[in-house]
Amino acid sequence: MNKLTAALLIPAFATALVGCSSGSSEAPAPASVTSRYEGTFQNTPGTQNGNMTLNLSEDSAGTVTGNVIFTSSGANCLRNASVTGTTTGFNFSLSADQSGELFTTTTTTVVTTVDSSGTETSVTESIVTTESSAGVVGTVRTDLGGGRVSTAVTTSTAATGTLEMQFAIGNSGATLSGTYVTTGDVCSNQTGSGDMTLNRI
Repeated sequence: MNKLTAALLIPAFATALVGCSSGSSEAPAPASVTSRYEGTFQNTPGTQNGNMTLNLSEDSAGTVTGNVIFTSSGANCLRNASVTGTTTGFNFSLSADQSGELFTTTTTTVVTTVDSSGTETSVTESIVTTESSAGVVGTVRTDLGGGRVSTAVTTSTAATGTLEMQFAIGNSGATLSGTYVTTGDVCSNQTGSGDMTLNRI
């Protein structure tokens, strides 16, 4: 190769390199989850649901701390707690201690009818058992009218366990979507898993 050919090829090669590199782009960095998030939770069988709030702070190493607050109109076996976790790219996990009392309420509804001879017949209409992180131990009897009476018996047991949450970070940190599962005896197998969806506030 003579000097003239080399002189022509070197600038062309350099231009080709610049052209290739100019089209590349880096993947966007995961957004920090430091914020307040509000949303909802729903367990897998659809028997427990409500609202939830996550107050989170993430440090430069990807360690997340904060708290979780649950509110629901019905029975709910999840309890408010401090949370800790770590981020990995666009995902992060949180754990929360769920030790405390677990209240179990069994509500039995009985229908009593009286025939023309005055003979009473009582039939159990339904038996429903719920679990909650809050409650009052005791028995509550409610007359529903028309011969229907419900009796709710609430008991309490000491519960230990952990709430594990897994989230995907979406929309540059504006949304969190994920799942949860409890370990130990803080919830039963029928109530202790589900989905969570939250938005940054």
